Amino acid sequence: MKSAMTQSSAGSTVSRPSRSFVWVGLILIALMAGTLSSSANSAMAQEIGDRVCVTGNFKTRIYRKEVDRVVEGSIYTVIAKKGKWCSLEGVNGWLPFEYVMNLDDAEKHFSKRIESDERDFAALAHRGMIRYEKEELVEAFKDLNQSLSVNKKNALTWNNRGIVYKAQGRYDKAFEDIRYAVKLAPKYAHAYFNLGVVHYAVNNYSAAIKAFDEAIKLDEEDPWYFVSRGSAKYGAGDFDGALEDYNKSIELNKRISDSYVGRSNIHLANNELDKAFEEADKAVDIQPKNAVSLNQRGWVLYKQKKYDEAMFDLNRAITYAPRLPLAYNNRAVCYVELGEYEKAIADYNESLELSGDSALVFANRGVAWEGEGDYSKARKDLMQANKMAGEIPDVANTVAWFFATCPDEDYRSRKKAIEMAEKVCEESEWKDASFIDTLSAAYAEQGEFKKAVESQEKAIKMADGDGENLAAYQERLALYKDGKPFFSKAGKSAETDR
Repeated sequence: MKSAMTQSSAGSTVSRPSRSFVWVGLILIALMAGTLSSSANSAMAQEIGDRVCVTGNFKTRIYRKEVDRVVEGSIYTVIAKKGKWCSLEGVNGWLPFEYVMNLDDAEKHFSKRIESDERDFAALAHRGMIRYEKEELVEAFKDLNQSLSVNKKNALTWNNRGIVYKAQGRYDKAFEDIRYAVKLAPKYAHAYFNLGVVHYAVNNYSAAIKAFDEAIKLDEEDPWYFVSRGSAKYGAGDFDGALEDYNKSIELNKRISDSYVGRSNIHLANNELDKAFEEADKAVDIQPKNAVSLNQRGWVLYKQKKYDEAMFDLNRAITYAPRLPLAYNNRAVCYVELGEYEKAIADYNESLELSGDSALVFANRGVAWEGEGDYSKARKDLMQANKMAGEIPDVANTVAWFFATCPDEDYRSRKKAIEMAEKVCEESEWKDASFIDTLSAAYAEQGEFKKAVESQEKAIKMADGDGENLAAYQERLALYKDGKPFFSKAGKSAETDR
């Protein structure tokens, strides 16, 4: 079975909040002069993987050499600790814990500044983004709107409000605010970056790449820009260009988990599972509590058919990010493989609740219903998926398989099965063994066993070396040679690694 997923740690890769609201550029830095936190705070007790907010401007160090800088209000993930010093993801060097606070303490810190001066627009903007990070979007808007009422020329705040609009799915508003930030500060690289983030969110990869290009022209040393452009290139199908950008981001900073997640996806696309695992494992090593990294490694383990290990990582991903729909979908995929259809359906329900309508998840839930023996609900979900899917061949393949192999003949449709299976084979240029396997089953159900045998032999030739799938293909070939169709106990799930 194959299952749906859109790995780009997409939304996740290019929309990492840790760099969405950094103060960049001389004009903005001049606006930032504020109170540095010099007192002890609860960040000292934080663990690797926790989110923190920088409460002052600081140049990070390796020994006594200054190697990078962080600025007030930036939010990062702790990736290493050493005594009173910490290392943050995406930042070279170390800084003292006294310059960072956990999000709750940082919110209190900026609230005190606002109590002392209600026109402290920087503190309002910082608190707003802390609340955004905590998914308190209404309160985040209040703070950002108040900050703009004090200073309408602050490009950073316009940029940040655009990011909050994006989180709400209000993309037109997001574009409007971020473009105004660019108008106010034409050399504000991070505003171009966030334009790319929003374009990526609406799957406009070419526009996203152009926006990231502009950000990189203004700042060639920011690794996040290369990570994100790599993800956009990956979404556009330019795997070589994506790999080049991921490699560049690692050259600039070896401690960004998303770079390795991106490279893992490329190896997955090339069916290089050992290499995909190696890269995902590096991502988890950098951020042991990062749900995207754990989800990625869990998915690779699933592809390696190590279902128990995959479940362990996916359970942890959901623990650390209970609102990550992709992790629920991928855990459900494992449940289907393990025959635990009821649990799979519950996870697919949760994924749909969090993400809204998703053709891939509807298709996969249909497979789970089929496994449960509820063919009526299976067909309903599959038809809904096919209606929504547009040109997603994996979904069409799932529906075709159901029509060809459903154990209940009342739900089979020979004509539709052959029509859909032939189409996906043609669209994939006859390079996907699973699609050809589906077509073979459709031919067999039609009674065209000669065609079924011929196409199944093609699928077997393509699947050579693919252990479990190859064995299943060979079993079906034996049936077709005996003039018997194949009926499935559970369907083929839709799968996409992009």
